[in-house]
Amino acid sequence: MPYYPIFLDLNNQNVIVVGGGEVAERKIRNFLIYGCKIYISSPHLTPHLKQLVAKKKIHHIPFESLDTYLDDTFMVIAATDDPEVNSQIASQAKKHGLLVNTVDQPKDCNFIMPSIVKRGDLQIAISTSGKSPALAKKIRKEMDSTFGPEYDSFIELLGLLRIKLLSHGQPSSKNKIIFQKLVDSNLLELIKNENLDGVRIALKSILGEEFPIEDAVKQVFKKV
Repeated sequence: MPYYPIFLDLNNQNVIVVGGGEVAERKIRNFLIYGCKIYISSPHLTPHLKQLVAKKKIHHIPFESLDTYLDDTFMVIAATDDPEVNSQIASQAKKHGLLVNTVDQPKDCNFIMPSIVKRGDLQIAISTSGKSPALAKKIRKEMDSTFGPEYDSFIELLGLLRIKLLSHGQPSSKNKIIFQKLVDSNLLELIKNENLDGVRIALKSILGEEFPIEDAVKQVFKKV
């Protein structure tokens, strides 16, 4: 059966990563930006992971006490270098009804992690359903060059304008047309070229001369 793609809100959720090597470190680096509380369980940690523990960015728990932490956990990542240990961890976590991912062992997972292209709030997930992570990585690299940093600013601008438009109480059918015009316009290219005056002109041509755009434009162009 195919995997169902989904985005999870991990803010303040407890995530346990079992393993202290480079793979575990890479997983934790990714998790840190999503606001979850990260616990690591391994007798040996990379220097960077030790630093994160020392700075209390992540929390170290003894492997022998792992089971006692599972009741309050949302997700478990088994990232040791021992496939048998990873399978045991996965089985243990599933008994608690948790989301489980075991590195390079799809049969033990109840979810898999995609390759991700991230530009601010734009996230594009790429998956081969575990059949070829190398291909997913290749596609991600190709998409990295397609979706530049300007998308971060473009999406933030669209989000700010959306809030303003919806607050005006116009019919949703009219808003839908405006949203589409914004997306289809040359705003993305103007942002890429840091053309502030061009952005203002484009917005006023779509939204009207009286529409309040200045706060949104200034907020976005601070990042460009």
